[in-house]
Formats: sequence, C-alpha cells, structure tokens
Amino acid sequence: MTVPLPHNGFWRIAGVFGKGDSIIVTGVFLSVFLPLVGGWAPSVLQHANNKMYDVFLLHTASTLPPEDIVIVDIDEKSLHRHGQWPWPRCKLAEVVERLKERGAGVIVFDMVFPERDRTSPALILENLRRDLEMDIHWEQKNWPDNDRLFAAAIEGSRVVLGYQFLFDDVEAGTPADCQLHPLTIKEDSVVSGWDAFVWQAEQATCNLLLFSQATDRSGFFNVSPDQDGILRHVPLVIRYNGQYYPSLALSAVMKDLDIDSLQVRSGWLQNWLQVGDREIPIDLSGAMLINYRKKKRVFAHISAADLLADTVDGEKLNGAIVFVGTSAVGLWDFQSTPGDPIFPAIAVHATVADNLLKGDVRFRPHPAAGIEVLVAIVSGIFFVIAHARLRASSGLLLFIASAAGLALGSFSIFSETGAFFSPILPISILVANFTAVNLLRFWKEENKARLSIRNLSRAQEAIIKSMASMTETRDSDTGGHIQRTREYVRLLANELKKDPQYGALLTDDLLNSLYRSAPLHDIGKVGISDRILLKQGGLTEEEFEEMKRHTIIGRNIIAATNRKLGNQSFLKIAHELVYTHHEKWDGTGYPQGLKEDQIPLSGRLMALADAYDALISKRVYKPAFAHEKAVAAIRSQSGKSFDPKIVDVFSRLADDFKKISQKYTDRE
Repeated sequence: MTVPLPHNGFWRIAGVFGKGDSIIVTGVFLSVFLPLVGGWAPSVLQHANNKMYDVFLLHTASTLPPEDIVIVDIDEKSLHRHGQWPWPRCKLAEVVERLKERGAGVIVFDMVFPERDRTSPALILENLRRDLEMDIHWEQKNWPDNDRLFAAAIEGSRVVLGYQFLFDDVEAGTPADCQLHPLTIKEDSVVSGWDAFVWQAEQATCNLLLFSQATDRSGFFNVSPDQDGILRHVPLVIRYNGQYYPSLALSAVMKDLDIDSLQVRSGWLQNWLQVGDREIPIDLSGAMLINYRKKKRVFAHISAADLLADTVDGEKLNGAIVFVGTSAVGLWDFQSTPGDPIFPAIAVHATVADNLLKGDVRFRPHPAAGIEVLVAIVSGIFFVIAHARLRASSGLLLFIASAAGLALGSFSIFSETGAFFSPILPISILVANFTAVNLLRFWKEENKARLSIRNLSRAQEAIIKSMASMTETRDSDTGGHIQRTREYVRLLANELKKDPQYGALLTDDLLNSLYRSAPLHDIGKVGISDRILLKQGGLTEEEFEEMKRHTIIGRNIIAATNRKLGNQSFLKIAHELVYTHHEKWDGTGYPQGLKEDQIPLSGRLMALADAYDALISKRVYKPAFAHEKAVAAIRSQSGKSFDPKIVDVFSRLADDFKKISQKYTDRE
C-alpha cells in the first residue's frame, strides 16, 4: 500500500514546531508510518521476533527435571542388541508388559502401526501359501500372531497410540477401517468461528483396527516448524471429518488425569484450553507455544535394551507417563528447536506433556501485534521529541536507555506471565528515528558549514581584492596585469599537476590558494615612492635597488596580517609567492638569492607568469613585445631565470597564454 505525500505540505507542517521542526516532523512521520507498515506486513519482522522469542525462552527455561515423565528410548544400544527397526511386535508387547509390571501410569507410543507385522509366523505362513502356492502342513495348528500379542498387551494396559494426519488429498485415501479417538469438547464452550482457524486434516495414517480397538486413547504426532525450520509451537487440536482430535501429548495427559472432555474459553487477550483445572493458552489455530527446558536430556531416559533386560529401577516408572520412541541416529526422528538443532521428536512430545501438566506454557496474546505497533508509535514520538532537543552524546544515551528499557520490559513480562510481546518493532523505530535525527542534524550542520565556508571564501576573496586594489591605485598598469597573472598561474599549475612529481603536491586546495593569492604578488609596491613607481623611463641602479624592496615590503604586510589571523591562514601561500617571485633558478634573483628547489613552487610559477606578462605589456619605459618574441625570451631563460619543467609546461600552453592576454587587456 502506498501513501501519497504532498511535495511541500509535509515540510510546511514543520513551521508550527519552531527550532528543530523538520527533525521532529520527520521522526513523528517515521514513528507512525513504519509501525503501520510492520503491522500490515508482519512477515517482515517475523524472523526477528522469532529469534527474540528464542532468546527470552532460553534465558527463562527451567532446569528442574520432571519426575512424572520418562522416555523409553529405542536407542543405538537397543538396536545393536535386538536388531534393526522395526522390531517384531511380540517384542513391543514385551516392552508394554515390562512397563505395566513396573507401575507405569500411561504408556505412549510415538509411532504408528498401519500394517501387519511381516515377521509374525502366522503371516509368513499365509504369504507362503498365497504368493508361492505352497501347500504346507505343519504339525502345530496355531502359530503365534505377533499383532494379536501386541494388541492383547495394549488392551491390558493404559496405552496411548500415535497416528499422523495428512493435509493433502492423496490418492490412497484413509483406510475404511480407520478408527481414531475423537476429542470431546463441550459444545457451549467452542469459540464462535474457531473452526475457520483450527487446522483441518484431509486424511489420516491410522493404526491397524486391531490396535485401535484395544485402547480408548490415541493422538496425532503432527508438528509444524516455522519458516526458519525451528519448532516453536505444536497444534493441540486438529479438526477432521467434522470432529476434533487431540495431539499425542494432550491425549496422554488426559489419560493420566482421567479427563474425558475439554473446554475452550475465549478472551480478548487469548483463547484457553481447559484441561482439568489447568488453563492452557492457545492461539486461534489451536496451537501452543512449547516451553522447552534448558537441558537437552532433562527427562529421565531408559534404554529399551535395559528395560527388556530387566535392569531398570522400577521407582522411575511408577505412576509416570512413559513415552516410547527413538533417538537412534539411523532412524532420524529429530526436530530443530530454539536451543538445539538436533532434538529428538520423542522429547518434543514429552516436553509438551510436561508443559500441560505444570501449566507453565508461553503464549503470544492475540492483540500482541497491535500493542507492539502502538508502543512503537508512542515510544518513537516521545523519543524523537526528546532527542531533537538533546546533544549528540545525550541522544545516544537516551537511545541506549530507551532500547534497553523496551527489551527489559518485554523480558520482564515474558518471565513473569509467559506472554510474549516482542520489542523488535519498537526498537526498530527507535533505530530509524535515531538514525534519521542524526542524519538530518548532520545534513543541517553540513549545510551550515558549507555556507560558512562559502561566506569565508567570499570574505577572503574580498580581502585579497581589497589588498590588491591598493597596488592598482598606485599603478594603473597593474589592473589587467593582476587578473592575467592569476590566470597564467592557474593554467601552469593545472598542467604541472599531471606530472607525477607534482601531482600529490598540487592539491585542489593549493591550486585554489595559488589562484586567489596571485593578485597580491606586487602588493609591496604600495611602499615604493611614486617618484620611482611612476617614473617615465628607466630606473637608476639606486632606484632599482629601492624597487627590489617591494618583495620585502609585501612579505612584511602579509606576515603582519598572518600573525593576526594565525600562521595557518589563507595567506600562507601569498606570503611565499610575494617574497620569492623574483628569485631565479640559477640563484641570481632577489631578495634572498635562492636557487632551484630552494625556491617555493608558488614563487617559481609566479616568476614565469609575471615575466611573460611584463614582456607582452606596454610600459612607460618599454614597448609591448609580440607574443612569439615573449615566448622565445622565456624559453631562452630556461634553467637560468626559470624552472626548466615549468618552462616546458609553458611551451605547451603558449597559445593558451596568448588567449588569456587578449581576454584581459589593460585599461587605456
């Protein structure tokens, strides 16, 4: 589902909040919109909710061993001693008799017996006569029938048999003589519309009629793991052919408690299955969350081999519900649970029976998803309003405290009442709001910083232009010269950057500083007298010495400004450029007589740019040189006045220099 939003209206609403308005409005929007999306699409959060349930369950699981439930295990030891599975049913009859002798309260088989025992002597004789047409006459008239022996053992004991429901309409169908034992639920207690939610079976895999008639109790052993393969809940009731049927564990508990009927109660919070004086919470489908115990082998285990060898302490079995099943690896009857990826299925049914007897069942209330959405909206709104007014460090502490509070609150409810309310959605909204608030803050601060940098850059540019204009007021010839030389410097530097030797040095910041600082190269001329600066004709040696002082005067002006702004100010490059742009590569320049790489790169670039422009410009003391003559003059000074590499770059860019000189002409 999509919710159309106006392009501008969302942000206009922010005006009513004042400072931090867009942050609060965004947070409120996320706090309302995201929980509703999570409520409409629960599968998005279901996996995380399941994992959180597993964590809660494992931290609250009981470690106390049940005293009234025992597992008789057809384990590897039993198979080694008595042969491969399935065993002859005369042996299973012996298992039942041994359990009965030791006072077992209820004997539960986690298996189904849908076919006759092929190892039975009577069936073997019958098959030989039918399939091989052998007319065999044995002296003994009544050969033993293993199935009848097993049925007789069942009939004389309190036995619950298992069976399996099928939910697809398979071609084989349910046998006509299939006899199950339906569950009696008081009609006036059945919740209205419950039939639409309870699992509906299509067919069943049943026990032989001989066995079903020998007992009055049976139950299905169907389970349904979640999408991640973990078994967290089991159906207690399944509907088939218009009647309700109990699970294997429920049927065993009812047999143990001598209960013939159940009640189903409904409340706004939960449905309940009344088992005697125990109220078992179930979901709409009649399923129950399994409250697994902390230890894998929490139930007393007895090897079937030891039982048949008569080496078992009878006290363990007296009055207990005994589940007969297998944990043998070769038979692979296992499930994945929250605490164990390989958990015997027989132990699953034993755990469910233990939950029913103790009444300590976990449950997820019907309105849990809606309550989680409401908590997410409310907590999200309060969090974003508070966070918008806090500093970043305080906001982080608030986020941690809020998330921890939600998790601990959910865990406390779970441990005290067994009700599972997941904190995943509310915490997810906190994460979304915390991230959104900080991103918006960062975006706003970044815009402020960008604006400040832009304003600062403009201020710096204005300062440089103002300082450069002082020179222009003293010497009108310098106006176009200032603009041209800065363009020359930028052109040279950009091309020189392609050289591996200078690529790392000539960063974008340095290129920008060179361009901005170039107009200041002759600022020292403000300290030269008009008599010399504006003289019509050549300078005497004494006057030239005075003119050379403009580099020192310029350096002092920049240095004084630098000290006030800090030595790392935007005028640092200007300080180098002003002081060294008349140094020469061979060391014959001024004011310090530096040579080669002793001269800063900014000074070397400015020296060539200044010299070229002086050559092509008309002055009171000389005519303007043609471009070609100026280029030849510059090249002739490679390795003398100028850095050879910079001269090479200049030679490649000579035509571009000419275009710049034509674009920025001196005022007439």
